[in-house]
Amino acid sequence: PGFGPPMGSLKKAKSQLNEMLQKYGVSDVKYDASDDVSSCNVHNFKVTLSYTLHGRRYRYDSRGMFSRKQDAEEDAAQQALHEIEQQFSQPVSRGGASAKSLLKERYCDARKFPAPQYITDRRSGEKFVSTVSVPQYQSVRGPLANSKKEAEQFAAKEALRQLKLI
Repeated sequence: PGFGPPMGSLKKAKSQLNEMLQKYGVSDVKYDASDDVSSCNVHNFKVTLSYTLHGRRYRYDSRGMFSRKQDAEEDAAQQALHEIEQQFSQPVSRGGASAKSLLKERYCDARKFPAPQYITDRRSGEKFVSTVSVPQYQSVRGPLANSKKEAEQFAAKEALRQLKLI
């Protein structure tokens, strides 16, 4: 019995993270475990997960001590997934990276693809709709918006969702 969350709530986090990072071309994912063996010969593992993306080093620690190394690895992966999810869910208006920037940097630039192309049309009076063409994928249409800029952001966000990057 570890001191972290139950294993059932963490199932597949490591696989999800590895698949996501592979999409970005990350191949240097490392899980470094420290083992604190108690006087009763009980193992207590803590894991540090690390990888490099776009020249920046990322590091996540498991939240507690676990009796199984695999559980500690899953917990560290869950920490990374949570932070990535938070990063992608930042609203454009609050200073976070825009959906257009994320689509270009995290998908196109990471794969050395050309930048996405946007076609925006005025619809139903003062509304706009944008379609983004994503290299090696397909065209994605966003919902109606109040401005051209907002329509392009909506299309980029929808493309990120379909690509399972958010």
